[in-house]
Amino acid sequence: MIIPMASRALMRSVFAGVFFTAAIGFSSPEATTSPTPKPTPKPTPTEEEEEIRRNHRYLGEPAKPPVTRMFVGREVSVPTHYIAPRITPQANGGAVVQPATPTRFETLRTGFSISPSGFEQTELEGFIDYGTPIRTVVPVYNEKGELVGTAIQEHPNPILQPVFRTIRRE
Repeated sequence: MIIPMASRALMRSVFAGVFFTAAIGFSSPEATTSPTPKPTPKPTPTEEEEEIRRNHRYLGEPAKPPVTRMFVGREVSVPTHYIAPRITPQANGGAVVQPATPTRFETLRTGFSISPSGFEQTELEGFIDYGTPIRTVVPVYNEKGELVGTAIQEHPNPILQPVFRTIRRE
């Protein structure tokens, strides 16, 4: 398409007028001005971004990525502290026996852990019972309610501690 010279000059003057009126604040029906955009605030950095920024070295080298470790297995709660067993005598000659009760626990992982430094496998091999049965002497009565002797009763008192085995390969 060929545009005549006169129309080119007319187009230049129209464009110049539009830009001139927009620049000095006048409006014309041909040119509408848009409001000046407000600057968008910078987003606040996340904790991870702040940690990366703090860990940059003096020469501007990026910090090493955090060491990742993968775990596949199970978490096992094991008791670490116990209340001692108690025997409370009763008025009728019997006794209430309360075995050792765990009060604090620790969570241990059994399974496989893989990290850049190597491989680790932890297995639960079994338990060691540090408790002993609680023996109490109780009276024995006949059908008439007369005391005929005593008997020894054993009450279980397990204090189980787990035994773990860990294999590490680097």
